[in-house]
Amino acid sequence: MSNDVSAGERPDLEELVRSGGVRSLFSPVVDVITGTDAGYRVSHCAQTDGKPISSQELRRAVRASHMVGDIDSSIREQTLRDAETAGLASHTRLFVNSEPESLVTLEDRSDRDARIILQLGPSSIAAQPGTVLRSVRSARQLGWSIGISGVGLDLATTAYLPLVNPAVVALHPDVLRIEDKEHLAKLNVLLRAHAERTGAVVVAEGVDSDDDLMMVNALGARFATGELYASPTERPNPVNIPPEDAMSVHSTRNKQIQGTPYSIALGLQADPLLVDYDFMIEHMVQLLERASAVGSSAIVVGVFGEEDQLPEKVDSAYRTVGRTAGLAAVLSGGFDEAPMPTVRSGPVDHSDALRDEYAVIVIGPDWSSMVSAHRRNELGADGRREFDLFITTERYASVDAARSVLSRIRLQKR
Repeated sequence: MSNDVSAGERPDLEELVRSGGVRSLFSPVVDVITGTDAGYRVSHCAQTDGKPISSQELRRAVRASHMVGDIDSSIREQTLRDAETAGLASHTRLFVNSEPESLVTLEDRSDRDARIILQLGPSSIAAQPGTVLRSVRSARQLGWSIGISGVGLDLATTAYLPLVNPAVVALHPDVLRIEDKEHLAKLNVLLRAHAERTGAVVVAEGVDSDDDLMMVNALGARFATGELYASPTERPNPVNIPPEDAMSVHSTRNKQIQGTPYSIALGLQADPLLVDYDFMIEHMVQLLERASAVGSSAIVVGVFGEEDQLPEKVDSAYRTVGRTAGLAAVLSGGFDEAPMPTVRSGPVDHSDALRDEYAVIVIGPDWSSMVSAHRRNELGADGRREFDLFITTERYASVDAARSVLSRIRLQKR
């Protein structure tokens, strides 16, 4: 019988952190191509009342804490102290699981290389995408690198890769145990799309045997960590500066997003199409239907002016998307709550320019598209409402437009 702390016995995290009861464990991360050490993955464990708390249990407790930001910040600071005490040089890369709430307390490290990779979990990003994206931008400005952990068991975990643009994509350890070749092939396509476009590095975790290493190579992971290389330790060995830095090619725009989908589309310097209301809606339905076929790796965001009720065809398409997409959201000045389950929403201010706009934006790791329209002030010659309409597959415009809308959706409990 295990003596570990059960899920119902939450440890006193404040006391554990204050008393130094949280220990940093360092697992080597190896470049599978060069065979050299690339840094250390850092996990944490503790003990309370003589009962061990595993790294997974401790991380769950941190996420459940009402002081998640403060606790996670303290653990991060201890990690850096422990690394220094262990004699790890400043060039050593550390891969550290982090919570978005703690990013607001980051110190300025912009005078140093971005050697600390803060790895966010997909569920934490999904709960508050707008807040997370702003915090990620700030973290990068302060000299920290960003990764996403726990990717791959569910393809929905890949949905946020285009928005966050992580330098590191860490696979869930159980991905190496998946036998469903169809799932693995789909995952590979999505991972390759992100890595090829941004230069990001895929990390395989839980590599315990040579058989696992075969799957690591099949998934194109550049870095690997697990018992095959060494058990987690509090006394890591110093790491030399690698002869080849696999992470040096990662690129990120880290752009501050302002405006709305339509104002972003205007920046494409193309002429809009002039369409009536019904034709505009049909364009949006077509994109929604295409998004529903993509599945859980897609993020779908919609804007519908001041409609208090979505058009029937849009409503039907959104109900399908709400069941299939990694995240689906719709906003309108006419409602604060989405008119269908599993679709997110939020309030639109009375002065918000979104009230004059319509848009559907689909973002996936391997493709993106946007239909964006703005209502003209005057009616057309036949008395009908007219709209200026943009259709684009330009990736950056679509991603920026999605980010601009996601900043308005309501937070969701994890």
